[in-house]
Amino acid sequence: MNFVSRIWLPSAVFVAFLLALLNREGLYDQFVVNGRFVTEGLFTHGVQIGAWISAAFLANRLITVFFWDGFIGALSERPVTRLPKDVTGIVIFSIAGLAIASTVFHQDTTKIIAASGAVSIVVGLALRTVILDLFMGLAIHVDRPFKMGDWIMVHQNRVETHIIAEIIEINWRTTRLRTTANNMVVVPNSKLGETIVTNYMEPTPHFRMELDFIIDFEVSAERATRVLTAGIRAACEHKGILAKPEPEVRMKESSLNGMVYEVRYFILPKDISPNESRHEVNQTVLENLVHSGIMPAQSKEEVTLTRGKQRTLDASLNEDLYQLLTRTELFRSLSAGEFAKVFPQMQKRTLAEGEVLYAQGAAGDSLFVCLEGLLERFVEDPKGRVKVDTLRAGQHFGVASVLDGAARSTTVTAGTEVLVYEISKAAIAPLLEQHDELRDLLKKGAKQAAKQVRLKCEEAQRAKQSKAKGEKKTAMQKVMQSFFPGFTKSDKNKGDEGDEQK
Repeated sequence: MNFVSRIWLPSAVFVAFLLALLNREGLYDQFVVNGRFVTEGLFTHGVQIGAWISAAFLANRLITVFFWDGFIGALSERPVTRLPKDVTGIVIFSIAGLAIASTVFHQDTTKIIAASGAVSIVVGLALRTVILDLFMGLAIHVDRPFKMGDWIMVHQNRVETHIIAEIIEINWRTTRLRTTANNMVVVPNSKLGETIVTNYMEPTPHFRMELDFIIDFEVSAERATRVLTAGIRAACEHKGILAKPEPEVRMKESSLNGMVYEVRYFILPKDISPNESRHEVNQTVLENLVHSGIMPAQSKEEVTLTRGKQRTLDASLNEDLYQLLTRTELFRSLSAGEFAKVFPQMQKRTLAEGEVLYAQGAAGDSLFVCLEGLLERFVEDPKGRVKVDTLRAGQHFGVASVLDGAARSTTVTAGTEVLVYEISKAAIAPLLEQHDELRDLLKKGAKQAAKQVRLKCEEAQRAKQSKAKGEKKTAMQKVMQSFFPGFTKSDKNKGDEGDEQK
């Protein structure tokens, strides 16, 4: 029996080919007739099915390009999510499928629709959570509580578990978020529809942040507010931290450790994340506090039997002022004896907010050191005033007038209440002769300041030229421009020609 199982297959193959050889003429004629029938059926039905599917594909692509990406995208100025495009595609291809069943296969579509309804009930019971996510996604798209690119906070049971993230995708079942830690969080649409969501970018694209700083009670509220205000305004130079609306400092509450000051500022989330803005503001504010001789308060639970070390310096006291000035880059390399000679010749200057320290083009033979507050440097251009930079606590400026006697190249005004000290050329000249590194430091600072002035003027000029060339389009103009690229331009040219004729 073993040999039968080994030879039956080749035997069957041989017999089949032998019978085909004996009846080859009849088999060939039958094969040609049946093959022609099958080929004609496949070609006829295939062309009709292909025509319907290609028409549906073309219609779906036209709606996506001109309606969703063109019209709706231009109105919202944001990319349209995938969900409405997918819904449109399903509807179009479903219609195409019914048309194929009716016109190609001559089937009654009412029976198909009825059968699909019964199947839908069974599938709906099995996939009720998925369907809930689907319809909640449609509700989110219609209600538009947030859009792609918005920063939101998803509220949880506890404050520390709240999710702050950016919307990166809204699809059929889930909404995908990117957190400040650059992680992706996937939230089912049904869960997102049941919870409270805070949209940080509505009704305006920017939102407010708050940071608390605790300062000892021995520091006056006026001084603490001045130094903190200077710090937060200096941080506004970083992209994404806004100067308008203006940041502010508020006395929040008293604590056992000191007075709590709340620093409020606004950010543009598309340029900077909340965590990154906290880092920049903390760094700048703490730098201003250190250079101004103020340290954040510490716990007051310690009990000492000796006189505690003074941690906060007051510029109104000569001893403290001496320490504050020696911390600056300008005097850091001087010995105690050398600084003691120049210290009595320094003049104290206090400025109110908006007061001008010196104007561009004015003669000068001194430089300045900012001890508290924030100064702003401008260039007076024939077409307007251009802001160059800000000067913070611990920085020196006005160097060119001391080195070569040049007139003031910029206008310096007080951005906040400011405390500065002025050093004349006669007082610092002996130090420049003895210390080459100090002279090199001043020369380097003068070159950097001149370069900064030149770059800011060029940047302002380019901004004015680009603003003059183009003007902001309305939503309707953007839509018309997307459909007819030459529409707006041609209309504008026609208007200009009409004005010239008049």
